[in-house]
Amino acid sequence: MALFRERGYEGTTVDEIVRRADVSQPTFYKYFSNKDAILREHAFTGFATLLEDEAVREGTVEARMRSYLQSIARQMTQDRQLWYVIAVSNVYNPIRDPQLLSSSAAGTRLVEVAIAEGQRRGEFTAAYSPQRLASLLEGVMFRVCVEWGARFPDTRPLGQCIDEGFDLFMRAARPAPGDVAPPAKGARPPRAVGRSARATSRRKR
Repeated sequence: MALFRERGYEGTTVDEIVRRADVSQPTFYKYFSNKDAILREHAFTGFATLLEDEAVREGTVEARMRSYLQSIARQMTQDRQLWYVIAVSNVYNPIRDPQLLSSSAAGTRLVEVAIAEGQRRGEFTAAYSPQRLASLLEGVMFRVCVEWGARFPDTRPLGQCIDEGFDLFMRAARPAPGDVAPPAKGARPPRAVGRSARATSRRKR
């Protein structure tokens, strides 16, 4: 990680990594297929412990998630160069590696658990699954971080941008009158009564 911060993505080699870590190349390749794998693992699980810390705190799920996101903002701000390397390296690319979305080790699973708790407590809408709400939140936060990294459209602190993004997410995630939980997996969705169905009903009468 120190080498990536100091020399960037292209300037860091496996030779330099094993020399700095004082291990052999066979030892390195026992755990990592290449230097990209190190960055990928860091991006994949780097924030999980932050959410685990928030999960044991008192307060609403919304407040704990907001605090968790602010912890991410502080970590990324303090380590901006490393996250820049991860971004330009393209090692964290769910299209290229779909396992990043489905793995049980992904930090997203913890976000889904937190949202499910919020749904049970009435803080989040039950009209969408925890997985769908977690995906929405990640999409908003990803865009916020991309714009912050590119200094677009301004140079506000990341914490402020993330707080604004979370406010936007919560507008969609709060319960609303008439919300209905999605059908369980395998359940047949209710049939829509369209024009043809009403016409059939009239013919039967």
